[in-house]
Amino acid sequence: MGSVAVGNLTSDEAVAEVNNKVSDWQKNSQVVLKYNEQTVNVDPGAWTFRTEDSIPKAGKSTKLLVDLKKDMVDKSIAQLKSDGLDQLLDKEMLYARLKKVGADLQSSNIELNVNEFLTTYGQPEEVVSESSATLPGEHVLLEDWIKGLNGYKVKPGQTFSLIQALEESGMTAQDSIDINVLASAIYTAVQKTNFTIIERHTSRKLPDYVKLGYEAYVKPDDMDFVFQNPNATSYKLEFIVNEDALLTSIVGAPFPYTYKIKLDTQVFKPKTVIHFNENLSSFVSSVLIDSGSEGYLTTINRESYKGSEKVDSAKLTEDFYPPEHRLEERGFPVEKTVVTDPSSGTPAEGTPTAGNPVTTYPDGTVIPTYPYYPYPVYPNLPGVITNPVIPGIPGIPSTDKQTDTQTVNQGKSTGTNVSGGGSK
Repeated sequence: MGSVAVGNLTSDEAVAEVNNKVSDWQKNSQVVLKYNEQTVNVDPGAWTFRTEDSIPKAGKSTKLLVDLKKDMVDKSIAQLKSDGLDQLLDKEMLYARLKKVGADLQSSNIELNVNEFLTTYGQPEEVVSESSATLPGEHVLLEDWIKGLNGYKVKPGQTFSLIQALEESGMTAQDSIDINVLASAIYTAVQKTNFTIIERHTSRKLPDYVKLGYEAYVKPDDMDFVFQNPNATSYKLEFIVNEDALLTSIVGAPFPYTYKIKLDTQVFKPKTVIHFNENLSSFVSSVLIDSGSEGYLTTINRESYKGSEKVDSAKLTEDFYPPEHRLEERGFPVEKTVVTDPSSGTPAEGTPTAGNPVTTYPDGTVIPTYPYYPYPVYPNLPGVITNPVIPGIPGIPSTDKQTDTQTVNQGKSTGTNVSGGGSK
């Protein structure tokens, strides 16, 4: 009787045994009504068990006679805050199910989905979520796919796979930008529902056709976009192409909550990567090859609202796009050369720094080349100009102003290039 064995008991013993079971059930079992994301408990006092009337029927029926206090059930239903639920809910069907739960004395916790007791007739349908995606220049495949998927129904509890849905509609998913635009458009609409994201991928670099946090990357036979409808009613996908935009809508029974997406984003600045090029004159001269781009780490949060009140927030996923580093080409750096005074063996005053053009003389002396002047003083070095009046070719003595001018002109006409430095 109600999962209690009473075959070998007297009537009074059977009543006592069943009453003990009923008392234990009311203390330890829990009956929950669930409506989309909302849950409420049904008061155990809503069930009145008629044990003494039930025992004489033992052998003919195993169910306890139970009365249900409907007003207490109605109080629980009222806690499911959803406009129009009373008009859609078949309460008598729900009452009958609750009476059966009590009559069987099911010992485990029971969860009843209110969506199972909604009347089909008159149930409103509306756009519960929508999105807009920018279309690429050419989208021949996309046009065929959205025609085939327009009106596609995602049934209660069903898992939707984009690749499988295309195949069911007589089409073949192909690796292209079109399928990624379609996946991203559906994903963006799904974000603002209570659907569960099961599989979703991103590419290494954020595409131009989608905003940060809304990409879904699909590669047939390898990567898919999959979500599940956890509700007891069906929802359908609808598509409209409006000039250069794809409008995607999810249509069905309204949710008890509205949903908003919030992004928390970290930005990573690109670093500079230097490649050395022997064709460039020096390290200080550079050529920009790639300006690079910033990287992003974005957390996508789904927030649930009842009116203007936020009731929940859940993280959907994290997207990471690494920065693309800035790329430069430069000439090889010039090693620093130390000039030694032959008479003392110590570094001479005015030793040139790394990267400056220099001239090396037969005796091993190294001095800076024009325009890095005035030149340092190198005493007792034959053939070295210590303090020229005007810049000239190092190593050629100037006897007067005319000689120096001719020397400069000679350097200009011949384009002399000494150790990486050009004459002026």
